[in-house]
Amino acid sequence: MTLPALNLVELHLDQQDRPVPTEVVADVRYLIRAEIDADILCRLLNQFALQGHVPAEVESSRQEDSLDIALRVNTLPRYRVEVIAQRMRSMVSVCSVDLHVHGAETVLSAT
Repeated sequence: MTLPALNLVELHLDQQDRPVPTEVVADVRYLIRAEIDADILCRLLNQFALQGHVPAEVESSRQEDSLDIALRVNTLPRYRVEVIAQRMRSMVSVCSVDLHVHGAETVLSAT
């Protein structure tokens, strides 16, 4: 038994058909409240490491039963800012994530 020959189908996309995100760099501050967990800082920072970004500032303070974490990143493309925030919000021990985008008039917040 022989297999039929495979033919490659070539698709030509016009330049307008391709989604091209703008590369506007945002200066964003993530304000995170999380339950106390030994690896929460590593998991939060990993969201940036996976994209090849290093936060400019990281600050964490332990309250009685939670951690308040502030991360400032000034190298993210604007279209990635909310995607990373949503990933953080989906973490089990994260209670809330607020975004402060430099130059934006509103604060993006969700619990």
